[in-house]
Amino acid sequence: MGSVSMSGWYPDPSGAAGRYRYWDGAAWSDTTTTDPKTPPPVPVGQPAPGRGGGKAWIVALVALAVVTAIAVALVLRGTGGIGNFKPATEDTNSDTPTGTAWDETSTVTTPPPPPTNSGGQLVTCPFTDQVAGTAQVAGKLTADTLQVDQIPGWNVDSKMYLQSVYDVHAQTDIVYPGWMSNIAVGLLHNSDGFVDLAASAQMMMQCFASSGYYLNYTGREDIIPGEQIDVSGHAAWRIESKIFVSGERVPGDVADVIIVDLGGTKDHLGIFFSSYSIGDMARQTLVDRAIASLAVIG
Repeated sequence: MGSVSMSGWYPDPSGAAGRYRYWDGAAWSDTTTTDPKTPPPVPVGQPAPGRGGGKAWIVALVALAVVTAIAVALVLRGTGGIGNFKPATEDTNSDTPTGTAWDETSTVTTPPPPPTNSGGQLVTCPFTDQVAGTAQVAGKLTADTLQVDQIPGWNVDSKMYLQSVYDVHAQTDIVYPGWMSNIAVGLLHNSDGFVDLAASAQMMMQCFASSGYYLNYTGREDIIPGEQIDVSGHAAWRIESKIFVSGERVPGDVADVIIVDLGGTKDHLGIFFSSYSIGDMARQTLVDRAIASLAVIG
C-alpha cells in the first residue's frame, strides 16, 4: 500500500491550537500558518516514511487532502505518481453514517478532510485531532485495551499515520519496494462519528478501499461483507475485502477491518486493521494467526 495523493493545509499534528501545517502527499512541511488559505510552502519539508505500495491505511504513513477555503469546495489532485483527480463537488447523498463528522450539509469551522472516490462514490473520511499513546509491551501491539500479538520478523512501525485513527501501533513487512503488508491497532473517537460498530467498520473499509489510498485502485470485492464477532466477550464487527489495483506486481490486497467495543464508559472504539497481498498464502497465515490473538485486556 502507498501514500495518499492529496495535499493541503491541515491542523498541526503537534496539536498547536489554530495552527496549520502543509501536507504535500508525502511529507509534512516545516512551515506552519494560522490561515489555511496560505499558498503551499516551497520547498516542502523532509519526506515522511511511506506506507508501502498502494495503500494508505496500512503501512505506514499517509495523509490527506487538498482543502481550498472557498465555502466547502473540495478539490482533489494527485501527487507522487498517483494520478490526477478531477474536481469533486460536495456530495450530500453519500451512504456514510449520520454522525456529526459525516454530516455533509452542516456548517464547519475548520477545513474538512476531502472525500475519496471509492467505487464511484464520494466517501468523507473524518480527520481526527485526538491524541493518545498507549504504553507498549514486548511482543504485542496495544491501543488502550485492544491488543494483538506481533508477527515475528515484521518491523514495528511507530510512525504510521491515518487521518481517522489515533494511537496507532503497527507492524509492516516489505513485499517488494513500494508495496507492504501490515497489521495494526488503533482507536476511533466517538466525536468523529464512530459510535456504531457496523457503520464504523463500513466507513473505514470504504476509506481504505479507494483511489485516495491505493495507487491505481480499480475496485473492491467483499469476502466478509460484515459479521458480528466476539473479542474477549466484547462485541465487534468485521469486514474483509479484496482491494484491486492495476500496474503492480500483485493484483491488490486482502484487507481486514475489525471494530471493537472496548466497554465501560469509553468515548472511543478500538480498531484492528491488516493487509496482505492477494494470493500470498505465507503472509495470510501470519495475519490470520495475529487476528486469532486479538483480545481486549484488563
